[in-house]
Amino acid sequence: MNEGRTTWNELSERLDALGLKLKLHLEQAKDGELSGALEALRQKMADIFEATGNAVKDEAVRADIHDMGRLLADAVSTTLTRMGDDVRETFGRRS
Repeated sequence: MNEGRTTWNELSERLDALGLKLKLHLEQAKDGELSGALEALRQKMADIFEATGNAVKDEAVRADIHDMGRLLADAVSTTLTRMGDDVRETFGRRS
């Protein structure tokens, strides 16, 4: 049970780190305040898409996404294996 919890904890930590990296990319892309509300909205949307594009090109972000995918797969696999073992144990007792 500890192995599954450790994997989920590691995945959570990686998601937090990725969120911080994406936030930093967004902050780097921001310009000063714009006068019109629509222009400000357009600019913020452009900033988000630019930051997302920059983040995708960032090898550290790509590595984190790859690692998180692996961790997610490991966590789901461990959880499903444990569930399968519990089901087999439950039905094994009834036989």
